[in-house]
Parts: sequence; structure tokens; C-alpha cells
Amino acid sequence: MIQHLSILTSEGKNILFREYGPVAIDHDLLSGFLSAFSGFFKEIAQSEIKSTQTEKNKYFFKLIERPRLIIAVCTDLEDENDFVIRKLEEIILEFEKQYGDKIQDFVENGNRTVFQNFMETIDQIVLGPIKVSIIGFGGVGKTSLLRLICGEEVNLEYQPTITADIANYDDLDVDGKRNIVLWDFAGQLQYSDLWRSLLKGTRIALLVTDSTFSNVKESKKIITELVAKYYKDCFIIGIANKQDLDNRLTPEFVEKLLGIPAHGMIAIEPQYREKIHKILRDLISKVNKEDGLL
Repeated sequence: MIQHLSILTSEGKNILFREYGPVAIDHDLLSGFLSAFSGFFKEIAQSEIKSTQTEKNKYFFKLIERPRLIIAVCTDLEDENDFVIRKLEEIILEFEKQYGDKIQDFVENGNRTVFQNFMETIDQIVLGPIKVSIIGFGGVGKTSLLRLICGEEVNLEYQPTITADIANYDDLDVDGKRNIVLWDFAGQLQYSDLWRSLLKGTRIALLVTDSTFSNVKESKKIITELVAKYYKDCFIIGIANKQDLDNRLTPEFVEKLLGIPAHGMIAIEPQYREKIHKILRDLISKVNKEDGLL
């Protein structure tokens, strides 16, 4: 992920700095490096984004003329160059769109506070929406849960999901910083080989069970063989669905069997909507804190 972003003058004066994730950065060292490097920009086309790499991170930067500003981002080594360049180009486009000819006056007058309003724009571009994956075997109520979250009418007739349903939802982050994109994975066994690739980019995983012993036991394998192995950094909770059935296990027992926090749910009942919203709000706050937004 992008770890931090700097906007500074060619003399190395920081106008704006935004930090994400846990990577510590020596601001003076970075400013000095970029300032020194800016001396070579006369020989570089304005449209060209340059990059360099250290043992731990990659740096991408570009010069903006009139006035001479440098916009730079630091990323993890595994981030794809094309992805980072697209993000940086989008940031530069929005920066020039919002400030345009005013940039020169701001820099000359030394008033950096005006750029603080650009923080939210940067966050939206860099972080994007939070991907929430709804995963579990067929018939446990994943699509019903998706519809419950989005406030849509639940279809009581079972209709298997093919590959994945995707829905955007914007009203859960109380701080207004992020929206979420919900992925409802097909639960049939023939699609299980796709789960690993579909989970890519997931920050929150909702593992849905039908609260029967056999299903909870099988669902445990999704944690041990998939999520914990390949996506251990995402936040995962269990949804003990179908708590209206006679043979249900309690959420507490489901939690013990799965080894993760679990919450009871009846996804076909609208009154459970506020409960799942609260669960998601708490998880979104944890993601925002991890991303340096709280």
C-alpha cells in the first residue's frame, strides 16, 4: 500500500504530508533527497513520473511547474508500479483542479493551511473503499446478509450466487472518510477454488454460517486453509446466521468452534439491520485506525 505522500517545494519545504500505515519516515531526509533531486528536473519532461527504490520501499515522484512543486509517494516493494502511477496521476490531476492558478500565491505567501482541505481527497484516492468480503458455503444466507446491509428486500426463495455479487454502500463510516464495497462470494463447492483470488484486497471478512454444527465445522476450514494462510491481516468475524432455527448453535458456541468473534443473526429479518451496521462500523473504525485516519 501507499505508506505516505508529500507535496513540497523544490527547495524542500513541506506543504502537505499524509501518512498511512506503520512505516516510519525521516521527513527531513526525504525532503532533502527530493529537493536535491529536483535540480535534475530541468532535463525531465514535466509529464514524466520518476521512481527509485531502497531496501524497504519504493518512491514515485513528479514535478509540477509554475510553481515548482514535487509530489511524491512512498509504497511497499510489492506494490505494482502501474497501480501506484495511476494513483499518483489521479492525485496530481485533482490537486491542479482544486487549486490551479492559486498554487503560486499559496506558495509565495507561505500559507500552507489551505492545502489541509486536500487531505480528504488524498485519502479517498489512496485508500479507496474498504472491501468487505462475505464468504461461506452455499445456502447459509450470504446474499440475504448483503441485502440486509444495503436495506434491500430479501428474497426468501434460495437462489445461488454465481461467482460473486458486488455492491457499494456509503452510509456506514460515521466519520465520512470511507465507503465500502461488499463482495458476496458464491458458496457452491465448484466455486471454492476462486475464493482465494476473490479475497484479494479484502480488509474485512464476514464468515457466514447457518449455525448448525456440521456447517460451522466445515466453515472453520475456510479460516485455517484460506483466510489465516493468505489474508491474515484482514479483520474477520463470524456471522452465526439462522438463529431462528431449532437446531441452531448459540453465537457463543459458534465463536468457540471458529476461534474468532461471532455474532448471532437472522439475515431475513429487517430488525437485524442496525445490528450488522454496528458490527461493520466498529470494524471500519479499526481499518481506519490501521490506515492512520484516526
